[in-house]
Amino acid sequence: MELFSEIYGAYFRTAERILSKGRLTPKEVQQLIQEEAFRDSMLFLPQKLMPESGESWELLRKTEDGMLERVTKHAPPAFLTLLQKRWLRSKLDDPKMRLFLTDAEFQSLSERLQDVQPLYPAGVFRYFDKFTDGDPYESPQYRAVFRTVLRAIGRHEVLAVDYMTGKGKSLRGHFLPLKLEYSQKNDKFRLYCIRMGKRGAGGSGMLNLGRIAAANPTGKRYMEDGLLEGVLERRRCSEPVQVLVSGERNGIERFLMEFASFEKRTEMDEESRRCTVWLWYDQQDETELLIRLLGFGPVVEILGPPAFRAQAAERVERQYALLQ
Repeated sequence: MELFSEIYGAYFRTAERILSKGRLTPKEVQQLIQEEAFRDSMLFLPQKLMPESGESWELLRKTEDGMLERVTKHAPPAFLTLLQKRWLRSKLDDPKMRLFLTDAEFQSLSERLQDVQPLYPAGVFRYFDKFTDGDPYESPQYRAVFRTVLRAIGRHEVLAVDYMTGKGKSLRGHFLPLKLEYSQKNDKFRLYCIRMGKRGAGGSGMLNLGRIAAANPTGKRYMEDGLLEGVLERRRCSEPVQVLVSGERNGIERFLMEFASFEKRTEMDEESRRCTVWLWYDQQDETELLIRLLGFGPVVEILGPPAFRAQAAERVERQYALLQ
């Protein structure tokens, strides 16, 4: 099986986007080339696309009003390579995939890909540092709540929520959902939201999606700007964690990939091939962040803040004591 195809190439993608537009000016064609292709593509790619050029691919023709239009009646069709189909087939085995698909959509995709061999089996990945009590993705009720919340986030719609706290107490109220976030360590989704009262927006908080028993749309929308930004800023740590990452065993690349979603600042020392990273995080995630950092072993040294470094040292000492 070929792992790479020309449809992933910059020139193919550029031509596809231009032909999808239907009609463009020569200036717009050049602008799309600059956006989609390489920096030096302007030296030769316009000649391949302009109809008056002797090197033209004859994909466009010039109209009487000076515009450029595609020679085909329809835009380029969208199609999938075998590699893409095999990847999609593998993703269907992930129970989280059904959160974003209706039962009918999932059934349709399963039937269309039933003769396609998965790119990798479902059990090929082993997570040694993830909790086993993740959210119940197989539950129809959970999936229904997830879709309701996701739709409400896009519509800025207030939901009537029945929630069960960690202490087993029932909570009922109106909440404005702002953002869904997935915790890879806990294998759970959580929801940033604001509790709504008679006077409008109240306090902000976070709900574990697996503890939401019911979420019903109220039909009320709340469109105030900056709500999510304000919530994230209030939960943001006052001082970032500073770590020193060595290049041993591709440590820097692995570290930056692991914490790609975090707000960060990096400084690279080319001589020692070590990287200093400052990470900002949600205060509620401090323990999870600490565990993820310790998972890198000697590749990472936690430099500060002192209280965070002390927590790391305490955990390492406890682990050492257990080994003894």
